[in-house]
Amino acid sequence: MPYPQNLKLAKDVSRILRDKGVIPATMAVKNGVFRAGLHPDELENLSLAGEEQRAIKCSSRDLPLIASKYDPLRDKISAEEDVQWGATTVAATMRLAHAAGISTFVTGGTGGVHRGGELSLDVSTDLIELSRTPVVVVSAGIKSILDIKKTLEVLETFGVPTGVWQSKEFPSFFSPVSGVRAPAVFDNAMDVARAYLAGQEVGMGNGILVAVPNHDPAGASVEIAIQQAVDEAAAYGIEGKDVTPFILKTVAEKTEGDSLRSNISLVKQNARVGAEIASAIAELKRSGGSKSKIHSWHSQNEKNASIFQPRVVCVGGAVIDIVAKSSSETSMIMGTSNPGAVHRSDGGVGRNIAEVLGRLGKQPLFFTAIGGNDDEGLGVIKRLVTECGVKTTMNSVYEAQEMNTAQYFALLDHKSDLVGGIADMNVLSEIPVPSCEDLKGVDFLVLDANAPLNRIIDTVQNAQSVGVKDIFFEPTSVPKARAISQNEDILRCLSVAFPNEDELIAMVSASCNGVDCVTQSQNIDLNEEFRSVKIPAISLLLKMRENSAHLVITMGSEGVLLATKSLSGIEFKHFAATHIPVVSSCNGAGDTLAGAFISALLDGCDVETAVKFGMDAAILSLQCSERAISPDVSSLGLIS
Repeated sequence: MPYPQNLKLAKDVSRILRDKGVIPATMAVKNGVFRAGLHPDELENLSLAGEEQRAIKCSSRDLPLIASKYDPLRDKISAEEDVQWGATTVAATMRLAHAAGISTFVTGGTGGVHRGGELSLDVSTDLIELSRTPVVVVSAGIKSILDIKKTLEVLETFGVPTGVWQSKEFPSFFSPVSGVRAPAVFDNAMDVARAYLAGQEVGMGNGILVAVPNHDPAGASVEIAIQQAVDEAAAYGIEGKDVTPFILKTVAEKTEGDSLRSNISLVKQNARVGAEIASAIAELKRSGGSKSKIHSWHSQNEKNASIFQPRVVCVGGAVIDIVAKSSSETSMIMGTSNPGAVHRSDGGVGRNIAEVLGRLGKQPLFFTAIGGNDDEGLGVIKRLVTECGVKTTMNSVYEAQEMNTAQYFALLDHKSDLVGGIADMNVLSEIPVPSCEDLKGVDFLVLDANAPLNRIIDTVQNAQSVGVKDIFFEPTSVPKARAISQNEDILRCLSVAFPNEDELIAMVSASCNGVDCVTQSQNIDLNEEFRSVKIPAISLLLKMRENSAHLVITMGSEGVLLATKSLSGIEFKHFAATHIPVVSSCNGAGDTLAGAFISALLDGCDVETAVKFGMDAAILSLQCSERAISPDVSSLGLIS
C-alpha cells in the first residue's frame, strides 16, 4: 500500500483497536531487531521505507537471516533515512506475535496456493505457519489473486481450523462471495476464543484462520484486472515473493483505486472483529478455560443438546427480578432499614414469552446472554429448560465473563407503589445473533428490544434471508420502543407488535405529521372510541410489513385493541377486559398474552381467536403473585 495511505490506515486501525479495549502492536523487524509494537515515529519511518527501498518482504524463513545482520552500534547511530526494515508477512508476523505472547493477529488477506499452483508448487508459507503456530489470524480470507479452493484443501490437510465470520460462504477478499462453502461458521467472538483455547488444551500447536466477509466490495472489474495482472507477471518473468506485491499494485492501477479503497475498508472491519476475539480470549483465560458454566451444563445434558427443528425462535432478555416490599403500615422511613419482604423470580421479556410458549408445548429455541460472574444466569436457563420445555443450545446462550446476569431491583412501599428501582442490564448487550443456519426452517421469530439495535438488525436480516414467515416484536419499554422506531427497515419487517399505549406512541415515527391526512385516508372517525390509540396505530401499521400486519395493543383495565392491516385497509376490534376481583401482579401479564397469542397462531388459529386465548392466559399470570408467568398456563393446553 502506498504512502501516505499505509500510514493513515495503520493509525486508523490502532485507534479502532484501542476503542475496542485492546492494545495494538505493529510487528516488524528494525535493523535486524524483532519488534512487537512501534513508536509513532517508527511507524511513519516504516511507512516511507517501501518507497525509499529500505524495506524488504520478510517471511518466517527470513527472520533468522535478517536477525543475523543486527549490528548494535549501527542500530544506535542510524539516521532515520538509513533504517532498514523487514516488512513481515502473515507467516513472520504470526511467529513474532506468538513469541511476544500475543494470541490474535489482524491482517488484510492471507497467502495460499497460487493459481496454477499444482504446476508451479507456489504455496505460501502462511499456510505452513498456520499449521504450527498457535495464533488466531483474522483476515478477509485468501487473497483473491490466489486459488481459494486449493488453499482450503491445503489448510484441511494441515489440520488448520478454518471458519467464516457469520457467513456460510467463504469470502474472496474483495468480495463477500466466492461460491465456495465455508468449512465452519463462527457466530461470535466467543466461538473463536473457545475453539482456540480448546485446541491448546488438547495440545494442538496450530493457529486458527477466521475469514471476515468484506462488506465494502470492489467492483466486478477487479477479477478481470487480477487475471490481466497474473498474465503480465508471467510475461515479465516475475516469480516468488515478488508476485503478490506486483499483482496488488497492478490491480489497484487497473481498477483506478477501487481495489485500494476496498482493501482499506476490509482491514478496518477485520480489526473490529479481531479486537472482539482478542477480548474474548482474554476473558476465557481469566475464567480458567474454554468451557463456560453454561457450555459445561449443555455438554452434560444430552437430551437438551439433541438436534431438533424449532418452529419458533425467541431472542431477548433473561432477568432476575428482585422485589422488596415494606410491611410497615406507615410510610417508609428513608435512610434506614424498614421491615418487609424480599421476593426473587425469573423475568425478562424474551424469557417470559419463551416460558409461555414452552409451557404450551411449542418448544421454542431461546437466545439470550447471562453473566459469568454468578450462578444466577445458569439457574435461570436450567429452570427454563427443565421446568418449562424451552430449548437452548451452546450457541444460543452467551455467558459473558466478568459480567453479572441481568437483574432488576424494585423497592415498593406498603401500598405496592414503586419507591425506586435499579436495573443492571449491561449483559444484555451481549445477546447473540441467531445465524442463518439457526433460523432455517423456523416459522416464527420473536424479538424483545433488549439486544443492541445492530444485533436486532442482523437477526431480522438473517431471518428474512432464510424465509422466516413472521417476525413478532415486544417493545419492552418506552425508551427501547422509541429506539426501534428510528429504524424503518426493522419496522418494515414486523408482522406483529405488542405495545402498550405508551410504547405505541413512542414507536410512531416523528416523521408522521398530519393526523387529518392519516385518518381521512383510512376513513377513521375522529370521534369514535379509542381515537387516541387508533391514530398512532394507523401510523405504525403503515410502516410495518406490507399488506399484512397486526398490532395487539394492551390498554390495562380497558382490555386489548387489535389493529389489522390487510389489502382491504386497516380495521380495529376491541376486546373488553375480564373483571378480576384481585390482581396479584401485573409483572408478566403482557408477556403471557404475547406468548399465548403466538402459540395460538402456531396452532392454526386466526388472530381474533389468538387474542382471546392470550387474554385468558394473561388472567392466570395476573392472579399469580410469586412468578411473572403462572405455571397454570400449562393447563390451557392446545387450541383446537
